[in-house]
Amino acid sequence: MTLSTCIREYVRHRRSLGVQFHGEQVQLSAFLKSVGDIALTAVDAEAVRRYVDGKGPVTNAWFSRFHTVAGFYRFALARDYTTSAPLPPRPPKPPAEFIPYIYSEADVRALLTAADARHEDDWLVLPQTVRTLLLLLYATGLRISEALALTMADVDLREAILTIRETKFYKSRLVPIGTDLVDVLVRHRARQPTKSRRTDAPFLSDRHGRPISRQTAELVFKRVREQAGLERPACRTFRPRLHDFRHTFAMNRLVSWYRQGKNVQRLLPHLSTYLGHCSVKETQRYLCMTSELTMEAGLRFLKYAIPGGSHEDA
Repeated sequence: MTLSTCIREYVRHRRSLGVQFHGEQVQLSAFLKSVGDIALTAVDAEAVRRYVDGKGPVTNAWFSRFHTVAGFYRFALARDYTTSAPLPPRPPKPPAEFIPYIYSEADVRALLTAADARHEDDWLVLPQTVRTLLLLLYATGLRISEALALTMADVDLREAILTIRETKFYKSRLVPIGTDLVDVLVRHRARQPTKSRRTDAPFLSDRHGRPISRQTAELVFKRVREQAGLERPACRTFRPRLHDFRHTFAMNRLVSWYRQGKNVQRLLPHLSTYLGHCSVKETQRYLCMTSELTMEAGLRFLKYAIPGGSHEDA
């Protein structure tokens, strides 16, 4: 069996399980290009290592390539397409754990002020659209791709519901939103030309009425972030990103539940569903411990450990 044939079969198998597998397919295509379309059993460890190592330093991308190739070989071994997996025997030390940026209310205000201060002629995406996008991400925790894919038909402002269609794992879901965000979206829709309000039109569009690409959104956010003065903290290796709004939403929801005295463990599956995750395990990666969350969790523990006690000064 050739490498290309086995890869095609593996991709079909993964997609039959409901996994989109786009990123992994791209990696396996690059693996095929690097090694050549030779017999699967002829692929040696040196060729695999050459692809996995790439040309740069060891980053999370190294481990992403490694795990994709390892998953492919597990599939091939299970079906007796090969008798060995020529993987690197000793993976290098992983890079420092990525810590997302959690936006404070002051950060969000600074970003909105920076967006409002820009001149419309300088933007492919109008300032008011940038403001709407930032508030939408902050208030819902949507993936940036989900927010940009919304059409007019997907935004039901009367029922305060967003319809997120066939995103990761081919799942669709309904996302309820609060009154403050509804007001923001109502104002945004009212500013759109009549021809841009047809049901299949993008809810968030550029100045020409076209859907906003991920690349354009990231570039616009980079400029807004620089204008707002949000820099990389000294202890971090990454600057604040659009995707960090998703982390921020998850953290804010947990802090809110702790303050309300809710059973957070029982509510976590609801948060997973809201975010479009298949399980709580996927959601956990969005829940890094901030000082605020640590404090709220500590107060909750005190209320449990010392019933009836006063913890206002804790």
